[in-house]
Amino acid sequence: MEEERCQDVCGYIRSLIARGELHLGDRLPTERALSQALGVSRGTVRDGLRLLESMGVLESRQGSGNYLSNNMGHYLVQSLHFMLLLGEIDYASINRMRRAIELQSFRIAVQACSPAQIQSLWRIQDEMERTRSAETDEAFHAGLIELGGDPLMRIISDALSDVIGRLIGQVLSHGAQEMLVQTMDSHRRILECLEQRRVEAGCAAIARHYDIVDAEITRWQAEQNT
Repeated sequence: MEEERCQDVCGYIRSLIARGELHLGDRLPTERALSQALGVSRGTVRDGLRLLESMGVLESRQGSGNYLSNNMGHYLVQSLHFMLLLGEIDYASINRMRRAIELQSFRIAVQACSPAQIQSLWRIQDEMERTRSAETDEAFHAGLIELGGDPLMRIISDALSDVIGRLIGQVLSHGAQEMLVQTMDSHRRILECLEQRRVEAGCAAIARHYDIVDAEITRWQAEQNT
């Protein structure tokens, strides 16, 4: 019963957002006001607010109150890390999802992106070829997802990249020269197809890129098991 009352608090906050009475960054009603509106104890209200905070929906500011936030991506990252540690997912499944999101983002980007946006990705690629850093690789893929313009795909992709980032860093730092060359070539091929608005060829280049990463994940996992 108490859990249901906590869910009532969450539902009430959702209704305020749906009616346009509460917007991102707004201060939530006080615990007293929520208690009176819902006919529940302030303890129940606090439990409901803590649930929303754990979901990244709101943030509590000492001495100021609770504010509607948008930090769900951070909590998605934490959930994925625990799922990985508990064996519910693995690096291969993370990479499959990254592949699927990037393929769809590319299809959208081909139709919508500007030459200036493509040049921005070329600059990131040039930097990556100089540094071979995980940060520039992440920036390249994040930039490509961003061109797709879908906020949910961007949030999920960012979370997946955060979880797999350490492994990608190891691959770029210690991978074989041939693999690194193939990775850079696949990036350049993706950008060339984006410039030429060639959907299927670009998707093939993305698939090739993730095939390379999949092979490195398989190699890394084999090394961990020896």
